[in-house]
Amino acid sequence: MKIIIANGAIFVALMVARVGLLIAGKSELFDVFFTQVSLPSALDLLIQRPWSLITYFFLHIEVFHLIFNMMFLYWFGIIIQDFIGNKRLVQLYFYGGLAGAAAFLLAMNTVSFFIAKGPTFLNGASAGVFAVVVAAATIKPNYQVHLLLLGPVRIKYISAFYILWSFIETTGANAGGNIAHLGGAVLGFIFAKNFLAASRPQAIFEIKIKEFAQAVHKKVQPRKELETVPEEELNAILDKISQSGYDSLTDFEQKRLFKASQKND
Repeated sequence: MKIIIANGAIFVALMVARVGLLIAGKSELFDVFFTQVSLPSALDLLIQRPWSLITYFFLHIEVFHLIFNMMFLYWFGIIIQDFIGNKRLVQLYFYGGLAGAAAFLLAMNTVSFFIAKGPTFLNGASAGVFAVVVAAATIKPNYQVHLLLLGPVRIKYISAFYILWSFIETTGANAGGNIAHLGGAVLGFIFAKNFLAASRPQAIFEIKIKEFAQAVHKKVQPRKELETVPEEELNAILDKISQSGYDSLTDFEQKRLFKASQKND
């Protein structure tokens, strides 16, 4: 996925710059740049760096942080990509990152427990990844993955475990990061519920169209000699229905399809 490639490329670029500046004796330049693109909890700094709302969820400073996030993004993204499509998957990642940022900023500026911890910065793709994980667990809760030592486990339990763990860790050293995880998780749940609610009527319609198309196709096959619509043309129309739905047909194609079905009654 392009998101994984982008995160990996940015990490490599950051590490090369970090090593180069360290050797040159100017490591402070890297620190200045990294804080400029990380999300600050202080609202006055955020106003000066609005781009950090997006740049922060493409930043990783530790290789294992990157690997863990990208592995989860790949595994759970593959599970739901066929259902929501690659475009919506990318949108989900971005929405999750923004929701994580909103939760982080809200908690760090309104809850006295977190305010007392002082200003901090947020980076990493975890909020977007949590959105994808929870969305996958909401859309396909009983999908099983095989875990070492545990065997097959339903992804809804994996998702629930990491949500609970992040909640517990909101009182730990990485409180802001775990708050962002929860923000992304909430967004993923809402996204998935809205997708399921919107897709049900469309899914029923598409099933009916597919059944009709298959019935027409079966009727056409045994009586090719009676066809007035060439088989290649009919197959092209059926393929178009399968890919884009009945509404994508032109008036001419609808008439041809109807003619073929009438001829084979």
